[in-house]
Amino acid sequence: MELSTRDGQILQLMLESEGPVQSQEIAKRLGISTRTVQRALPFLGNIAQKYGMLLIRSRSEGNYLSGTPTARERLINMLPGENAGIDPGDRQERQRYLLFTLLKEREPRKIFYYSQLLGVSETTIASDIEALQPWLAQNRLTVVKKKGYGVFLRGGEQDYREAMRRFIEEHITSGEKVSDKYNAEAFSDALMDTADSGIYSFLDKDVIRRVNLVLQQMDEPRLKSLAENAYAGLMTHIAIAIERIRKGGFLEISPERLEDIEEWEDYDLAVRILSAMEEEFAITIPKEEVSYVLLHIQGSKLAYSSDAAYKGKADVDEELLLDLIDRMIDRYSPELALRLKSDEDFVRGLMVHLRPVLVRLKGNMNIFNPMLDDIQSEYPDIFRRCKEASEVIAEVVGGPVSDEEIGFLAMHFGAAEERLKEEQETMRKVSIGIVCASGFGVARLMMTRLEKYLSDKAFLKAYGRDELEQIAPGETDFFVSTMNLDDYGVDYLLVSPLITGSDLSAIEHKMLDYSHLRRASVQTDFMAQLERIGFVTETIRAILGGFRAYEVADKVSFRELLLFLGLKVTGSTARANQVVEAVQEREKLYSQIFPEMGFGLLHCRTGAVSEAVFVTCTPKGKGNFADPYFKNIRAVVMMLSPIDDHRSEYAEVLGSISAAFVEREHFLETIRGGYEESVRAELTKVLRDFYLEQIQKINV
Repeated sequence: MELSTRDGQILQLMLESEGPVQSQEIAKRLGISTRTVQRALPFLGNIAQKYGMLLIRSRSEGNYLSGTPTARERLINMLPGENAGIDPGDRQERQRYLLFTLLKEREPRKIFYYSQLLGVSETTIASDIEALQPWLAQNRLTVVKKKGYGVFLRGGEQDYREAMRRFIEEHITSGEKVSDKYNAEAFSDALMDTADSGIYSFLDKDVIRRVNLVLQQMDEPRLKSLAENAYAGLMTHIAIAIERIRKGGFLEISPERLEDIEEWEDYDLAVRILSAMEEEFAITIPKEEVSYVLLHIQGSKLAYSSDAAYKGKADVDEELLLDLIDRMIDRYSPELALRLKSDEDFVRGLMVHLRPVLVRLKGNMNIFNPMLDDIQSEYPDIFRRCKEASEVIAEVVGGPVSDEEIGFLAMHFGAAEERLKEEQETMRKVSIGIVCASGFGVARLMMTRLEKYLSDKAFLKAYGRDELEQIAPGETDFFVSTMNLDDYGVDYLLVSPLITGSDLSAIEHKMLDYSHLRRASVQTDFMAQLERIGFVTETIRAILGGFRAYEVADKVSFRELLLFLGLKVTGSTARANQVVEAVQEREKLYSQIFPEMGFGLLHCRTGAVSEAVFVTCTPKGKGNFADPYFKNIRAVVMMLSPIDDHRSEYAEVLGSISAAFVEREHFLETIRGGYEESVRAELTKVLRDFYLEQIQKINV
């Protein structure tokens, strides 16, 4: 049986004692009851015996451990290291773990207990506790220190739960987003993997998984409309509630708040959710919990359209909300007020955003904003003015607005200001072409990097070199390329495939010149667009239908691998050799072996195929390729494009896959894993998203 932290502390204290120690003394030093120590001793005696030690219990003398130095060493090494990985000298990590322990254990503990747990002095622990006070105060929790009794948290059950949920959300590492919420197993695993690094687990993983499964089996449209982080928050909240109810932690809700709860929108949904949880976990959930679940649903970000409206009693009607926005805008900037109030997209977006904000603030719910530090440092003036505007909200809800909420407001106001600046400067988006030999591969990787910086300022499109003469006049303002384009009579910049800082500066400078020029209009024919979408559809179908994940011996040479894949995708020795030669010629221009990413991207245009091709290959045994040319990569991707009149369509479809190698880390990791069905599933997601983007671009 696994030792708890408390059990380990009792053993540690006896091992460090020079003689017998009374149960009362152990209890006093650890901040627990004598009865708790006495109940633990028989179990600890059995544990000690397994490691060759004997626990001697004497009513007159006390308790002590007897055994050889070797046995003592074995027992010491076995003691639980729940704080393993915590560097006592790392103040931030130490305080984070201390906060976790305070929230998790709740019962009074002596300063000595935390001192031993974290390996620092009692003075340091006392200082750390003081440093945690502001964080706890945001959740209406306080630290109580009573001499002879210990340290513990004081606050309401709802505040305590909100603090637990906030802690979990804040320690989901940035960039690690929860995966597909419609896959119960994957979603719960992802949530626990990100929120639980072994020491920060408040929740039983099985509870999380079962809660997620119950929610998905309900098949509720309202739940499906929740943004992914909101869905994760709801799931976390319910799991916390279940574990707290099991431990006797019940909410105390005023009768007035429950009087008209049945009239709230989503009340029936909240009741159905908790009924399903009662059945799944065989527990009785008090009615008070309904209001908390309801509060969470209405305070969550939803994937509703901008004209969606709440009509529940917890909400503010549209007229009052518009009045609130008017006053916020006046407080934010009297000079910009008229123009901001005329920006329909801004006002409507702010209305949708403020509805759940008001619910959260009235219900004392916190929200985590992972971008807060960046917003405060990059846009201090906008944040300051939003803080002033938030005072209008504070007057309505009767309490302060957190910096996290203000940060989200700053994103809305900041985006509106940027639109106003663009309108004032009469600037337009510039059309930039990215050129490489084939039109995908490196061009798409370059395009992905540029999109991070220029997505709101430019239209980006990848081209092959031999497509330049077919581009309609005015369709593209200028090009960026890794090769010389002097012979094509186009305006271009020669750049590195990695798009360095100086490259980006040169691109932005040229964009500034073109942004003030009126671009020649290109009439888009609707029928031509439909034909193009039809061809793209067939190309996607061909890629998915022809996809295979192959395995070869790890010692295969580069040319042998090309020939093997060429034979697989063409079925002909002659055409396979065409593929080999074409890929090798492409490699001479610029190598597509990326050791830092663990894969090679082999692609070209060739007459050896009549449809676009995408296949992968990994060494048997899931190791690395041995041939030095491969530079220890784990996987190879081959993408082939036919030589016909649809060069642009092939380049865009295959280019979307190339971009996914950078944009979707899980996609590349799945390819390196080599399991065909897993890769096929990820490939389907990539192409589905690309297809939907193409549909949205049709001009009607």
